[in-house]
Amino acid sequence: MTIDDELIYELIKPNKYGEVGKDALIVKIVGTRKINYKLEEPTRYWEIREITGSIPVRQEITQEAVKITPDITVTLLHEEGKKIAIELENDIQWDFQVSLRQVKKYKGEFPDTRVIIPDEYKRFAPFYKHEGFRVWLWKATRVWQCMRCGKITEKEGPLEPKCEKCKKHTRHRLIEVKNAEIEEYT
Repeated sequence: MTIDDELIYELIKPNKYGEVGKDALIVKIVGTRKINYKLEEPTRYWEIREITGSIPVRQEITQEAVKITPDITVTLLHEEGKKIAIELENDIQWDFQVSLRQVKKYKGEFPDTRVIIPDEYKRFAPFYKHEGFRVWLWKATRVWQCMRCGKITEKEGPLEPKCEKCKKHTRHRLIEVKNAEIEEYT
């Protein structure tokens, strides 16, 4: 399991039919449970670019296919099929500039694009806001299992814990996320 997998589960909290569950965090983000959602849905759009040459002055218009894959694509059922792209960032391999370039591409197809970043990186939220994105902050407690003895340890943050039973830094695996919270950055 990865932190991304666990956070997507917490966002959707699917019932046995895969529909958005009662306590799903995504309701805070989009405002309703009456949605259709797609995970990792690839799409593309055509971007028109104007190229201005030097001497002699000439202009060309070209089209380029832009391929995008938002983490979650939401269709609001009560708003005539309005679509929202949601990008979820983790706290393990997060790069602000790569993330910003990625969500800017989404704007070409999804004018309403939202980003969810780790609470510990909230100092970067104003940059997203400045570029016209709504930003949500997440935090959660990870539940780790020692691969040697099986002891369960709960801990915030991306680093594996030290096993209290084995008294060493043994390998752990992430088995669950608890107490996941999100709040909009304002």
